[in-house]
Amino acid sequence: MVYGGYNYLEMDYTPDLKNDILVWHWVSGTHTLETLAEAIAAESSVGTWTKLKTINQDVFTKLKAKVYKLQKVGSNAGFVWLAYPIEHFDAKNLLQILASIRGNIFGLNELSELRFLDIWMPTRLQKLYPGPKFGLKGIRKRLGTDGTGRPHIGTIVKPKVGLAPKEWAEVAYEAFMGGVDFVKDDENLVDQDFCRWEERVHEVLKVVDRVKTETGRTVAYSPNITDSYYNMVTRMERLKDMGWDWAMLDVYMIGYAGLQDIVKELHDNNIIIHAHRAGHTAETRGAFGVEYTIFAKLWRLIGVDQLHTGTGVGKMEGASALIRHYGDICRKDRSPKAGHLLSLGFEWDRDINPLMPVASGGLNAGCVDALLEIYGNDVVIQCGGGIHGHPGGTRAGAKSVKDAVDGAMENKTSIETAKKSKELKVVLDNWGYIDRLSVREKLDDLNNNRKKFEKLLMDTGYGAFAKLD
Repeated sequence: MVYGGYNYLEMDYTPDLKNDILVWHWVSGTHTLETLAEAIAAESSVGTWTKLKTINQDVFTKLKAKVYKLQKVGSNAGFVWLAYPIEHFDAKNLLQILASIRGNIFGLNELSELRFLDIWMPTRLQKLYPGPKFGLKGIRKRLGTDGTGRPHIGTIVKPKVGLAPKEWAEVAYEAFMGGVDFVKDDENLVDQDFCRWEERVHEVLKVVDRVKTETGRTVAYSPNITDSYYNMVTRMERLKDMGWDWAMLDVYMIGYAGLQDIVKELHDNNIIIHAHRAGHTAETRGAFGVEYTIFAKLWRLIGVDQLHTGTGVGKMEGASALIRHYGDICRKDRSPKAGHLLSLGFEWDRDINPLMPVASGGLNAGCVDALLEIYGNDVVIQCGGGIHGHPGGTRAGAKSVKDAVDGAMENKTSIETAKKSKELKVVLDNWGYIDRLSVREKLDDLNNNRKKFEKLLMDTGYGAFAKLD
């Protein structure tokens, strides 16, 4: 097959994992899969829709994208694997890389569906980027939990917007006193008139000191600094003046260029970065889009320390097996390719530190056991309404989550722990309980039948994956 006068199909090519950037797509359209694959390869590398008088064979051979594997699902749809030589890119320029491999291709007339499923980044590329400065280990050290192995408990002060700074800080105090380790601003809250940023930060930091004095516990607060680059730097400087070392970014909204710049500033000033992913589903849901796997890899590469990765059991979309996979991307050094998860696998450079995943969205104490089955203990279990909506109030809601976590650390189910915790019992009675074993059965079933599910995907297409769990 020839597209634009050149052939991009090289089915006998073996990818060079040290020097190639690999991408994997689900594609359907108005032409044969071969033509669609070549259109993507041409548009994202050296070619276009027609033969060029200005190209030479040497440029084409060295820099083109190679379609090295196809899996048809009918004549006009299927899975496409491409390899790009790293020399094609300005490797230190993430925006140029992304403009190439996920830029114009989404606008091609020939396509009716395009899902960017995964990316393999060689360590040669990764060495050009910082990764997390603190990450999982640094955060545990900062909060004094590095010897405990327990998950962290977080909350978002509710309501999302509307409280004045002193009111906001008082809710944070109640949450901390109930057992929460970490309080954050909502993604909707930055510097509104009713709760000015600087006043709120001052009030909450007084609460942080108060909790330390009253309990001896070290707790954390992540103020949202998301704004124009100038305003983010200004707020970072104010945090330094206040002696504080934690900030939150709405990373998707900031974009890759601004994110890399503000991350560098925060790294240089030794500030821990909590990354909220608000907005990502504009791209991670639908016929045209990007799997969250891509974002998780890129944001770890850029260098955030905590990252929202979903729940598998709360109000946000995402199957439990995929949520576990996102957690692995954040924390593990390597993982083999896994066809049933549409994963090319990954191998992180040794200088790219693991970061701490955050489970958030519709959670309460009745979800704790299930979350620990999905994530293990290296996770922030973050409950908003599940704490502040507790019939006994914020402190009781926080205690319900802490009791569930403490019980799990003693190998007790939340149902067992609730016999001695009235706060937890109220949660289970009102909102129910998600059994850890039921989640384990789902995960084990998929893992034990991964070859069968992978065959189903390859035979029937992306739609089966979208219905996972």
